[in-house]
Amino acid sequence: MGKFFNPDNPVMNFISKLADTFWLNILWFLTSLPIITIGPATTALYTVTLSMADDRSISITAEFFKGLRKNLKNGIKLGLFLSAFGAVLCIDGYVFMKMRFENIFWTLGFATFIPLCFLFLVICIYAFPLLAMFENTTPQLLKNALFIGLRYLFCTIILVIIHVGIFFIAVNYFTPLIFLGEGLCAFLGSYLLHPLFVSLSKVHTLNEVTNDR
Repeated sequence: MGKFFNPDNPVMNFISKLADTFWLNILWFLTSLPIITIGPATTALYTVTLSMADDRSISITAEFFKGLRKNLKNGIKLGLFLSAFGAVLCIDGYVFMKMRFENIFWTLGFATFIPLCFLFLVICIYAFPLLAMFENTTPQLLKNALFIGLRYLFCTIILVIIHVGIFFIAVNYFTPLIFLGEGLCAFLGSYLLHPLFVSLSKVHTLNEVTNDR
């Protein structure tokens, strides 16, 4: 029994990291409050969780604010771009709901709208963790996020399930889960993303990505 509670036990190590996501989620929430900083805050979140997935010994708070400062400018640009694009998709979705089944233009427009929403979701899932781990320009970052998300579709589906599943459980069954929220999503997702990013960088699949951190 004593061996199970040993901090070196992989299970206990994972549980300890899981508990850290509570504080990490608070940091993410507070630094996202100005709204404009949600991009760098999410990047800082993944800076920490990717380090945790790599089993590095870090200070959660110090590493978070280090990632926040380092990616402040690029994170804001990325966050604003994705927010603006997301807002356009929301407006389009509202229009399609009002026009529902009225004419052929609705059918053609909706057939384009659904793939665009999927591609947008793929980019959102990968862009911030990529920014946390690599140096890139915003256009290259978006391109790489889309490339990885579509090439590794099974991984993308699991990441979508993690985000949607946690949100669904928090809303419908276990409200306290909201206190782990995005921190828990990033933590679980990083166990898939970190080995994938390391593997890709080693074989130079992402030829646009430079300066691996």
